[in-house]
Amino acid sequence: MKTSRISLIVAVLALASPLAHASLASGAHQFKTDAKAAGKETGHAVRNGVHAIGHGAKSAGHAVADATKHGYHATKKFVTGHG
Repeated sequence: MKTSRISLIVAVLALASPLAHASLASGAHQFKTDAKAAGKETGHAVRNGVHAIGHGAKSAGHAVADATKHGYHATKKFVTGHG
């Protein structure tokens, strides 16, 4: 009786092993898919942030250049009396 109980336990474990392996493989694949998706989303967010910073810096640079140009011309007009 003890031998048949051990045999039964061994048989159940042998049958459960492929199921556990399949479940582990499925979980690992899902984790890999989720990690790739999260990485892509992070990359897109960083790209969009950098583009926004670049656009803001470009706009600020143009504003400074325009103000400088207007200031130069206004000073030139004041000093020389004509523009």
